[in-house]
Amino acid sequence: MGTAKAPILLSSRFCNIGPQFIAPKSGARRAFPSRPLTQMETGGLDSDGRTFKNAEEMWREEVGDGDPQKKFQWYNKGINYWQGVEATVDGVLGGYGHVNTPDIKASEDFLNTILAERFPDAGRGRHLVTLDCGSGIGRITKNLLIRYFNEVDLLEPVSHFLESARVNLAPENLMVSELHKAANFYCVPLQEFTPDAERYDVIWVQWCIGHLADDDFIAFFKRAKVK
Repeated sequence: MGTAKAPILLSSRFCNIGPQFIAPKSGARRAFPSRPLTQMETGGLDSDGRTFKNAEEMWREEVGDGDPQKKFQWYNKGINYWQGVEATVDGVLGGYGHVNTPDIKASEDFLNTILAERFPDAGRGRHLVTLDCGSGIGRITKNLLIRYFNEVDLLEPVSHFLESARVNLAPENLMVSELHKAANFYCVPLQEFTPDAERYDVIWVQWCIGHLADDDFIAFFKRAKVK
């Protein structure tokens, strides 16, 4: 009988602490690289010109205290915005397409560190499966994940991004072995998705995690844990 998989969840929730992960069996939380968590007190404006003294005030205004209607409006506005964005690297990176190469390099360094730490022989010789959350057009999958994982499932709520990913990740458009493939494409929001139990070795969550309200962020991590 095989050993049950305990997926590693990799995410970048806050830009000031870098990627972090949860090892589901222990529930231990670490930051990589290690930096102290700090309260974000910087004020700013939203796209409607409203002023907020900090992120907490903005979240209270946008989603209230667990108000289902306000939450629905928040997530719906996000989907509507991205539906108007072109399905290109520059589009999904908000006009900062030039950060793609350094982002992939830093992500690969991080992934190699985690694989070496968590799996014998860094996972070589093992059939590895990952979930790419907020996959967009498959930017991270095509440039990084599919080289390390035999199967990559993509989760993306914006339909034209996901359709672009299907094209970008078709076998004829990939420079990888036939043992590596994009397996499943889920057009579902992250806050509504429950990963299949024991399917994933790694769950990759990048910038999209910042769209989630705190309770939905925590709830997703709990759903992704091995029971």
